[in-house]
Amino acid sequence: MKILDRYVIREMLGPFFIGVVGFILVMTVDLLFTMADLIINKGVPLLAVLKLLVYKLPSILVLTFPVSTLFGTTMAVGRFCKDNEMAAFRTSGVSLFRIARPMLLMGLLVSLLAFFTNEKIVPHANYVSSQIVRQVIQQQPLPEVKDNVFFKDAQNRFYYAGRVNMKNKTMSKVMIYEVLPGTYPRTILAESANFTGKIWELHQGVIHKYDEKGSLSYQATFERMKIAVVDNFDAFSEQKTFADMDRKELQGMIDSLAKSGSNTRALMTELYLKYSIPLTCFIFALVGIPFSLSSPRSGQTWGIVVTIVFMFTFYVFASVFRSLGKGGVLPPEIAAFAPQTCFMIIGFVMLYFQGRYR
Repeated sequence: MKILDRYVIREMLGPFFIGVVGFILVMTVDLLFTMADLIINKGVPLLAVLKLLVYKLPSILVLTFPVSTLFGTTMAVGRFCKDNEMAAFRTSGVSLFRIARPMLLMGLLVSLLAFFTNEKIVPHANYVSSQIVRQVIQQQPLPEVKDNVFFKDAQNRFYYAGRVNMKNKTMSKVMIYEVLPGTYPRTILAESANFTGKIWELHQGVIHKYDEKGSLSYQATFERMKIAVVDNFDAFSEQKTFADMDRKELQGMIDSLAKSGSNTRALMTELYLKYSIPLTCFIFALVGIPFSLSSPRSGQTWGIVVTIVFMFTFYVFASVFRSLGKGGVLPPEIAAFAPQTCFMIIGFVMLYFQGRYR
């Protein structure tokens, strides 16, 4: 690594780590108050609360990576501009693209770190933390309403419900997917259902069976049908949510639901987001460079302002597209990658013109 690369990365690393620590503290303030209340007023063991905090940190850490990358980039470039080092670089024949290279490399490395953390560490940590909350801290029944509930029983039968109301014992958009040895699966779809223990009563549904070639061989509709399930409905509480799954687990759920004819756009959007969200670190590094070049001489202050404004704009934009994808208005691929793609194009265009005319 050349001297210039080491110098630029060193200037960026300091604010980056400060940003990681600072944003973690900000994002855990509410969690810390809640934990203090659990210890003091509810008598929850200190060890359980500390364990919950440890398992909550990976998901918080991943959220801080993009913002910290942007903060590190804008603060480093802002300092270069404030101390006239950027002008010295340019008059010495060092192009803006050469100065940007180590920053973009840093952004790419943080993106890879975010992807690895989000894939290998966060799902397990989220699952364990939810178990701690339910078993140790809450010590109470399941939430009254849950969305997109999915689990598999011991007899290789899959259950899915779009919405579950535990108080009223009702479900909507129910799918039962039974894998039979040597044949294609049999599926039961129902608009709604109610349940009592291990007995489910399905309403307004259809049964599908397939032959050896995968063609539909039997179809029957029903107004009402009762079935016995292997496990009590509390088994749902032991299953993973989308946040608790890695890419392979989520892809397996999508494949199972797709074969039954169920709508998988929300799941597909979540799957593509597992790729697009880590990429945000690189995007923030890219866009932060040309934005910071236009700063006034108070470089550090401008870096903080750019971080806040840009972060807010991007996440509002990303949230809108995520909702459009899950609602079926946009294809999942576009919903997941459109914000990153648009801001990447903006970043490259701005970097090109800044490097050409400055």
